[in-house]
Amino acid sequence: GANVALADLAGERKPELTYELSGKAELEAAAKEVETKGVRALAVGCDVTRADQVEAAVAASVDAFGRLDVLVNNAGVVHFDELEGFDEARWDLLFDVNVKGTFLCAKYAAPHLVQSRGTIVNIASVAGKRGYAGGSGYCASKFAVVGLTQSLAAELAGRGVRVNAVCPGILPTHMWTDHLASEERGGKSAYDASIERMVPMGREQTAADIAGAVLYLATAPNVTGVSLNVAGGMEVW
Repeated sequence: GANVALADLAGERKPELTYELSGKAELEAAAKEVETKGVRALAVGCDVTRADQVEAAVAASVDAFGRLDVLVNNAGVVHFDELEGFDEARWDLLFDVNVKGTFLCAKYAAPHLVQSRGTIVNIASVAGKRGYAGGSGYCASKFAVVGLTQSLAAELAGRGVRVNAVCPGILPTHMWTDHLASEERGGKSAYDASIERMVPMGREQTAADIAGAVLYLATAPNVTGVSLNVAGGMEVW
């Protein structure tokens, strides 16, 4: 039932990545899909690593809808590689998007969330609770998101703002299927085998799985500082 501002890249490429990111066309299509639910949607081009663009995106959202109640920090990138071969530019991008982006969005949204006694939901990962071989950069960035969630929950609670995180397992998005299921990593058969091996409930997570957790955390009035696993038992703490 909420009006939704969708902020995403609008055509800028990230040459450090080996897979395609969404752009302006996907962003506008998503906004149109949201509007079919009978609510208003705003598509805003925004690189979350740029403070000026984040500040402008927040301002555009408030101008369009008059208030801000919920911030969901969902922008993220992934790269897995062995330590010795881990490219420095890819390491920096992981922290710029996954950590700095979450920080900047929270920073500029916070004054409006204080006014509405709103909430922040960060999308972290089970990789923010356990380290995986080859995942030093991604895991470190998601551990940082979990820590940031806990710190902001403590900091903003007195001003009526709750801060939580969702820790997904594996979803069939580009960042997983085009990277971890690449031919050089064994293709889809190896990807499917890893899901069977790693996820006790035996399946990937879905967007609906994650959305349900976000909706719960956005509306639970006495829950803050939580990093909620939605991973089919892949991680249990």
